[in-house]
Amino acid sequence: MVSGLQMDYRRFQSQAQLACYTNERDAIREYDATTPITTNLMGTFKDLDYFEWAKEMDVVSWDNYPGMDTPPSFTAMCHDLMRGIGGNKPFMLMEQTPNQQNWFPFCKVKQPGEVRKLSWQAVAHGADTVRFFQMKQSLGGCERFHGAVIAHDGTEESRVFKETAALGEELDRIGRRIMGSRIESRVAIMFDWQSYWSLEGCVGPTTGFNYPNEVHRFYRALWRRNVPVDMIASTTPLARLSQYDLAIAPALITVLPGVAETLEAYVADGGTFITGYMAGIHDEHDLVVPGGYPGKLRRLMGVWVEEIDALAPGETIEVHGGTVDAKGEIVASIIHREGAERLATYGGDEFYAGHSALTVNAYGKGKVYFVGTPLDETGMSAFMAPIIKELDLKSLDTPEDVSLSVRYGDGGTRYAFLINNSAADKRLCLSELNGGTELLTGTVINDLIELKPYGVDVIALR
Repeated sequence: MVSGLQMDYRRFQSQAQLACYTNERDAIREYDATTPITTNLMGTFKDLDYFEWAKEMDVVSWDNYPGMDTPPSFTAMCHDLMRGIGGNKPFMLMEQTPNQQNWFPFCKVKQPGEVRKLSWQAVAHGADTVRFFQMKQSLGGCERFHGAVIAHDGTEESRVFKETAALGEELDRIGRRIMGSRIESRVAIMFDWQSYWSLEGCVGPTTGFNYPNEVHRFYRALWRRNVPVDMIASTTPLARLSQYDLAIAPALITVLPGVAETLEAYVADGGTFITGYMAGIHDEHDLVVPGGYPGKLRRLMGVWVEEIDALAPGETIEVHGGTVDAKGEIVASIIHREGAERLATYGGDEFYAGHSALTVNAYGKGKVYFVGTPLDETGMSAFMAPIIKELDLKSLDTPEDVSLSVRYGDGGTRYAFLINNSAADKRLCLSELNGGTELLTGTVINDLIELKPYGVDVIALR
């Protein structure tokens, strides 16, 4: 297999399908000059470079169909990605099911309140619409068992119909005041379709990588602390990149022309950058950059990765240092420091035990961190915690499974979305928010907040 041809074909495939969309869009525009035109996108769908697609769309819209085991943090990341490809403007939740999907091996029905929670989660991350597929359940075809507002029984007395109608009433009552408000973030994560294609197309050193999962590995540590995130392209210009205090590029195996230079300028001027395992190895032709990993990022990161050890499924490697007591998986970068400082080392009985696993390098006015191995959730959280604190990213602690997002409107208005992503009652005290009015009930909120299973509070903050 010639990997460069594979990359060229993937680019051609994305561009060819985009050309089909623009041809259809332009045909409509001959007769309608004003109606916004869009098409359904699908989150982290591999085959299409959505940053390129979004440039041709009047508004980004997407279909949200999380699986039974999809973490709420992954769904949140997908919403942020769809917001990000559109330049952080509000997006449309074009499709979701009012009950169960039909294409999984086991199609669980949604719990009472779960669809409402998913709908408000979309709004919390920047959606200005909540829509469903399908209105009336089809009698035939492959989606006959896909959930619908009106099921095969045709009644309005069903649980699903009543929950959907109640959600519609809530959105109608307070939605207009929220529409157009935005997310404000000081953190950016790069989602790079070129790296997506290259990383998962590699023959070696492992077949264990799923690119969206590696992005989520970093995203989850921020989501858990309720730190808002913008998703950006790796080719984001310096002027925009400089708006962020922290930029993260998980598994950025493909470094496109100009990207390394932009990152160097960003850090030299005071930015903080994180990348790590598999980064910098390939150029835009999917050829290895000679001279040692991480290629064009080597000078910036202050490390040379001599070898990459692949870990078998279920195999882990210990990582210890400072507040980090973790396990790594999939690969372990065997690192030589070239100016970088050691933050943690590999444990265990491999010959590279004692070698650096996590490093930090001062570059100009800024810092860069290199993560040598995919850390488990506890380890990634421990690694990110001091960075969040040092940059004063205003993290807010909430109980397990409770998320907090804030949208900012005109005139200093702020709307906080507290969402219980679990089937258990939750109680929390958030004095940092300074209280406000819960818009769905009219209740005045001071400190103590109680959330029912899959409960949602939308608070107009003081």
